[in-house]
Amino acid sequence: MQYDNRKSNAGLVIWGDIYELKNLWAFIHRVLDESTLLDEEDQLLTSLAYEVRHAFDRLRHKAVRKWYGEDSTPIYGFDCIWPVTLMQLGRLRAGLSFMPTVTRHDQSVMYGLESVVLNGLEDMLPGTSEQLYKMALRFAHDEADTVDSILDSRTGYFLSLTPRKRKDHLAAIFDSIGTVWARDNPLDPIVFEPFLGLSEYPSFKW
Repeated sequence: MQYDNRKSNAGLVIWGDIYELKNLWAFIHRVLDESTLLDEEDQLLTSLAYEVRHAFDRLRHKAVRKWYGEDSTPIYGFDCIWPVTLMQLGRLRAGLSFMPTVTRHDQSVMYGLESVVLNGLEDMLPGTSEQLYKMALRFAHDEADTVDSILDSRTGYFLSLTPRKRKDHLAAIFDSIGTVWARDNPLDPIVFEPFLGLSEYPSFKW
């Protein structure tokens, strides 16, 4: 798989050929079905599977992957918003740790997705990807409904910002999902209040 970061700094597009995306879709559902950590109807991961499915059904983005001296390969992509994608990635990795059997294929799909997302994040914010991913892994063990509710308000606030401020404040916004914030987090909790109980995210341009 591969990625394209969005110029708006709202997120990235994850691309794959039909086999890569079908493998990812099947893997997500396997984790949901077998992990003792996760509810099989987990909102974040079922949403991710939905987007992957729509991508390989050719209902999202389409492009071609060019090979040196080879025929090009059709690829299909789907949009991801940074705070949501980080939390999905962390929850998927945590869920994998609570499965009775994990195959090399499972690990290869997981590592492939981690590589794409974290390389994209590192391109946008050099030196931050591992720190933010560690946060996501920590939050993945908290009560899912509570985390998802907080994540919605943080994502709403994130999308309301300018592209520059999204880049500048992503780490602080993601840190604020936890019950204990970093001492140097510059955000005031009051900024999230207008986004509590959102039924949908504010409109924004990719």
